[in-house]
Amino acid sequence: MDTLENLNAYLEGGIDTVKGWCAPQLWQALWPLACEIGQGPVAEIGVFEGKFLIGLTKTFGGDATAFDVFDMQEFNLDGAGVGKIEKVKQNFAAHGLSADQLQCITADSLALGSKDAETFLTRSGPAHFFSVDGCHEVVHTVNDIRFAMSVTAHQSIIAVDDYTNANWPGVQEAVARMYLMDSPRFVPLAVIANKLLLCSYSFHQKYLAVTEAYVAQHFQNTRIKRVVRFGYETLTLSSDLNRRTLPA
Repeated sequence: MDTLENLNAYLEGGIDTVKGWCAPQLWQALWPLACEIGQGPVAEIGVFEGKFLIGLTKTFGGDATAFDVFDMQEFNLDGAGVGKIEKVKQNFAAHGLSADQLQCITADSLALGSKDAETFLTRSGPAHFFSVDGCHEVVHTVNDIRFAMSVTAHQSIIAVDDYTNANWPGVQEAVARMYLMDSPRFVPLAVIANKLLLCSYSFHQKYLAVTEAYVAQHFQNTRIKRVVRFGYETLTLSSDLNRRTLPA
């Protein structure tokens, strides 16, 4: 089974067997970007039971690193989903992924620093996709995005979850603080299915064009709008909810 066929099988129904909050329609934007980036490692801060990380691993075909407080619930300050290492491992296995592909790291993400980044890079190499979905408070979100930037490959993507979720305003505030007070090298690219996608400024125009062209060609019922966020042209994609899988 090739990568796209395997991924489509997960998006069509397998994704619904894993608890969490992740829409199959995300891949309307992720797939064309993955084709540009190529295979490689993925990572996520705040994995819950692995719903998104499984899909990312199937998409990029490399190793996966799961950062979570797991049993250290005293650091789960916003009371979001409680991740369980054994459940994540079980879900990976249930969806045909090797145990060797998954590295689970129990940590308070605020404690992640340069040594942790060096360890990650030595073990896995730069991430080809990094998902930020940990504590949704401002301090955590800023720190998590900055950590992701320190270990993500120049040509790759960072996703910030719950950017459009009114229940977690700290996420939008964190992003606003970053781009109003600084000029990070990863900049806003697209908003889709509750996530803000960031890419290197060097690839920004290319990835805008690639994503827009792919969605316009294959998902005619997905609404595409170009807007400016913090001075950067960005796609807002209102996904076609009737489409789960990707064209061959």
